Amino acid sequence: MRSIGQQLGAGLIAILLITVVLVGQGSVWLFDRALRIYLQDVLQRETDSLLAALTPGTAGLYLDYNRIDPDYQRPFSGRYFVVDGHERWRSRSLWDQRLPLNVQGLQNTLIDGPRGQQLLVLNGRYVKLGEPVRISVAIDYQPLLTSLERAKWWIWGLGGLSILLSVLLQQWLLKRSLQPLRMARQELAEWRSGQRLDLNEVVPEELQPLVAEINHLGRQIEQTLKRSRSGLGDLGHALKTPLAVLDSNLQQQLEHIDPLRLATMQAQVASMQQQLERALQRARLAPERQAGDRFDPQRDLQWLIASLQSVHGGGCNLECLGDAASEWPFEREDMLELLGNLLDNACKWSAGNVLLSWEQTATGMLVKVEDDGPGIVPENREAVLRRGSRLDESVNGHGLGLAIVSDMVEVYEGRISLSQSHLGGLQIEVFLPRQRKRF
Repeated sequence: MRSIGQQLGAGLIAILLITVVLVGQGSVWLFDRALRIYLQDVLQRETDSLLAALTPGTAGLYLDYNRIDPDYQRPFSGRYFVVDGHERWRSRSLWDQRLPLNVQGLQNTLIDGPRGQQLLVLNGRYVKLGEPVRISVAIDYQPLLTSLERAKWWIWGLGGLSILLSVLLQQWLLKRSLQPLRMARQELAEWRSGQRLDLNEVVPEELQPLVAEINHLGRQIEQTLKRSRSGLGDLGHALKTPLAVLDSNLQQQLEHIDPLRLATMQAQVASMQQQLERALQRARLAPERQAGDRFDPQRDLQWLIASLQSVHGGGCNLECLGDAASEWPFEREDMLELLGNLLDNACKWSAGNVLLSWEQTATGMLVKVEDDGPGIVPENREAVLRRGSRLDESVNGHGLGLAIVSDMVEVYEGRISLSQSHLGGLQIEVFLPRQRKRF
């Protein structure tokens, strides 16, 4: 669908074009009509002069050429007459052309004159001294037609210029008028990315109801999300204690329960605890959160690395490569959880060296974690992203770290991939988009 600006521009062009054509043609027509009315009066005065020049003689009326305008004596002067009484007198300017005498009044159409002239003709019947006379006078209208045609093109040219200026002015005014909508769109993008809590309601009167409804809807959604997280968290915490008690009772009954049945029940309890932990983790993920604290590498990485080194001892050398001066466009707690699991997993399996690198692009954030450990063969790489999956039981843990990372990447609508690192071990690459998909 075309934009509003294009539709309004096309409509304005059509309206102005019709207006220019009507005004241009109408103006020329009205001007032509006014000129013909004026020239009719001029021709009538010429007729009166010719009547006055008719003088009685011995054989009847005759035309006294000394009493008529000299222009009638100059060939093709543009002024002509024919007087028809008991004989016919013609102006010398007419040469051998003829004028119609059988129509009364002003001719509706122009007639061809000498040398391509267009003649406006007035005919009349009169009686002078008892003798009937028919007089036809004409004037060349071609110069006025040329001027009218030139004026018409000037009107159309000025009209076209007016259309162009009007469209440009309209687009400028439209762009200026729609600026609040563009600002609202930008604020919605900031809201969705968590940089603000609501839209600015200082907008034009026409947009105030829309912005107010969006803010109201946003508050409702936020309240619903909070209630959902709170409910899921309450349920999870309510179940954790009974599960812990059940696991403790099973440990106390080691001597009274068949070992096979005991192992089966303990496995089910462990599975329930893992699923519960996963549900609590997904409830805590916050890509929808509003105006949360952003992850600052310069502030947060130092604390995170110190915590990991205290857990794994001095045997893990963590190196960081990236722009530490720029904040990440994501919620701080989520990024701490993401990096904590990735780095913790790398430290567990590394031979002593772990590399963390990151890069911000226009579309999102690319994070890489590499180690110099044994790595993972390609056919097993997908399995480690599943909840509770462990390829080596000799290493402490529950198999939740990479699964939590996978859940978080899924919620953020990103992607995760595993490959061979140039350090010799595993490379985990995570991409998180700046903006989630719109529905």
